[in-house]
Amino acid sequence: MERRDLYQQVARLHVDNINKGFLATLGTGFVALMYQAIDEAPASVLLVEERDDRVVGFVAGGCGMGAIYKRMLRSPFRLGVALLPSLVRPGRILRILEILRYSRGHSLPPNLPEAELLSIAVDPSCRGQQVAERLYRRLEEHFRKTGILSYRIIVGEALAPAHKFYRRMGAVPTDQVAVHQGELSTVYVQTLAQVQPHSP
Repeated sequence: MERRDLYQQVARLHVDNINKGFLATLGTGFVALMYQAIDEAPASVLLVEERDDRVVGFVAGGCGMGAIYKRMLRSPFRLGVALLPSLVRPGRILRILEILRYSRGHSLPPNLPEAELLSIAVDPSCRGQQVAERLYRRLEEHFRKTGILSYRIIVGEALAPAHKFYRRMGAVPTDQVAVHQGELSTVYVQTLAQVQPHSP
């Protein structure tokens, strides 16, 4: 699959299935550009599960959004076109600024892991088939290989199924944070077990 097509499919999955989040309102053009930057930036990763040349699930993780946003700025024309509908709506501009503030860590509680699960989504037709669980474990394996042994997950209070999933996977709620004014999110921390080397 062409990478551009993959990013578009991931963006569509995000917009259709993480539709309670603000990023979905920015449209598939912006979201596709963001996932391309996540895939290309050195401290982040995009993992997908495909069936019949179709993306049926993805997970994204990394260590901060700063490098990702800088990478997006390398495509100023595409970024401008993607954001144009939002730039004429002051409310959206304010929320974009809130996201940028969060990405710099200003609104986060202290002593959290730098690494983060950024997003995860599965096509509704493939739910109940362990796709999310496989993607979650693949992200853990990626983090473990890079020496990361814990990561955070920020989950909006209204997303009851997501809270249930993360708790089932072993993540522990540790704090609350307001990424957007008046909207609380729970901060989970997932700790990874260290793999013990085999004895000779």
